[in-house]
Amino acid sequence: MPKDSDIKRRMDRVEEIIDQLDAEEMSIEEGRELYDEGQELLAEIRDRLQEGDGKVIEIE
Repeated sequence: MPKDSDIKRRMDRVEEIIDQLDAEEMSIEEGRELYDEGQELLAEIRDRLQEGDGKVIEIE
């Protein structure tokens, strides 16, 4: 079963990336790097959730 803290940490980073992309003016290259990092994190989250046993719990 995936650890809640692993998923939470990744989700927190995805939120940071979204905030950065919304707030900051950056080069296309910097934006692309952040986008790619976000996509990688989301794929990891998806994989970790699929490892679970189907139970849904609330993360605080």
